[in-house]
Amino acid sequence: MSTLNLLKRITSDLLKAYIRTASLLFLLMLANFAFAAPAAAAGEKNLSDPGRYTFAVIPFYSPEKIWALYTPFIDYLNKNTGQSWELKLYHNHNELIDELCNGRVSAALMGPVPLGRANNKCGATPMLAALGDDGTPSYHSVILTNTTSVTTLRKLKGKKIGFFKGSTAAHIVPAKILKDSGISMSAIQPIFLESQDRIMSALLSGEVAAAGVKETLAKRFSQQKLRVLAISAPLPNFALCASPSLPAAVRQQMISALIRLKPLADKKDAEAMKGWDDEINNGFMVPGKNFLPSVMKVFEIFKELQNEN
Repeated sequence: MSTLNLLKRITSDLLKAYIRTASLLFLLMLANFAFAAPAAAAGEKNLSDPGRYTFAVIPFYSPEKIWALYTPFIDYLNKNTGQSWELKLYHNHNELIDELCNGRVSAALMGPVPLGRANNKCGATPMLAALGDDGTPSYHSVILTNTTSVTTLRKLKGKKIGFFKGSTAAHIVPAKILKDSGISMSAIQPIFLESQDRIMSALLSGEVAAAGVKETLAKRFSQQKLRVLAISAPLPNFALCASPSLPAAVRQQMISALIRLKPLADKKDAEAMKGWDDEINNGFMVPGKNFLPSVMKVFEIFKELQNEN
């Protein structure tokens, strides 16, 4: 074989080998894409960074106030759970419930109606119940008035009444109390405001004649010229609830870090928590077996009122 023919044969063999190698690499790339695409699609369900968790508070205060009162709580979680937590703010109940259920929010502080809605929507469950200053996981809703001529609930007919839409203490329970007293929503002028703080401002300024709020908030204004017209039966207190997607280990870390705080009995813990919101600075307890059923009873009242409206 001549040198020229030998070179041609070598070149041909090299070209065939190159084509086979390139074809194999291309097939491998296709296979990799085929397997990676479903994995990426599945990964889209994990909407939050697995190394960072989000906490939210049902917006019963203004965003600025929630940020100020709950940043110390987040700082505590970051120092004591071994995980990275961040505070996320929401302007309405619906958005927060949706985000808790889809995993964008890992855990949240909620009252009984929002918690009942989240449980009904996606099975979100309470991890810890907040304690009141009496050491129990319960509270009351109160209806306050600023009008001296209003001495009974029936005298609220035709008057402007403040509500925070969807709130247990500032909407659902007060509306139920009024209904049970023979006063329908059509018999009053409901004024829906954006937070319980805003309700108190409206009461103090005379913008509304009466409103329902959480008892702990009403106590902060005990020196003002406001009177209690009605007080509810005990209600299940605010609770820390977990998204269904929150890993069990992270859930337990959060519970362990918070359950050991005993501010009602330990002055050191009370001092450490003095910058926390009054809703959570009395500590927590693991909810008993009747806690969630009592939440769902309040949720049934919510559904009853929604159906009527």
